[in-house]
Amino acid sequence: MEYAAIQAFVKRELSQDHSGHNHQHAERVVRNARKIIQGEGGDEKIILTAAWLHDCIDKKLFADIEGQIGKVRRFLEEQRFRPGEVEEVMYIIQNISYNKGENRPLSNLNAMIVRDADRLDAIGAIGIIRTIEYGASQGRLFYDDENIKREEGRVGWNHPTDTSLSHFYDKLLKLESLMHTSTAKEMAKERTEFLKKFLEEFYHEME
Repeated sequence: MEYAAIQAFVKRELSQDHSGHNHQHAERVVRNARKIIQGEGGDEKIILTAAWLHDCIDKKLFADIEGQIGKVRRFLEEQRFRPGEVEEVMYIIQNISYNKGENRPLSNLNAMIVRDADRLDAIGAIGIIRTIEYGASQGRLFYDDENIKREEGRVGWNHPTDTSLSHFYDKLLKLESLMHTSTAKEMAKERTEFLKKFLEEFYHEME
């Protein structure tokens, strides 16, 4: 299947985003999904379409979510997706997000792969960049004094605050254990180690 029309639609819809959820993020999620499909199988058309479109109904990015959902649904119909395909893509993009640290139950492998592919882009070097981008877009500090614990010459994380540093502990470091597929778990392991090394260097420089 050719995805040029979908790619162009996503680029238009996310062109104004500066929070780490732009079309480049969607492209990386698609690449992650392709790698997971190689190891796990699944319906490539459904998975890659949902991977492209997953942020086009993100409530962080759009004020009128119901209107945006209708817009995405009409786009799929215009692309001659069958009714069952439209419903599955819409199900996936409405249910894969990380919601208050919980894994919302998913009903099929296709959805699990898209969720894993999206979460992989939240960790590793790219995940660090996106965390800083999103924090900056919200006027959020990377850390504040309450974040930093100093005991006997050692520096470390103290407790949750509304900072990007807290986001590492509230979400990012948990994602490896929340992956569904074996392929994604393996990919997440290396990226999580990079997060930990980054934090070690951060605290080292804060001493």
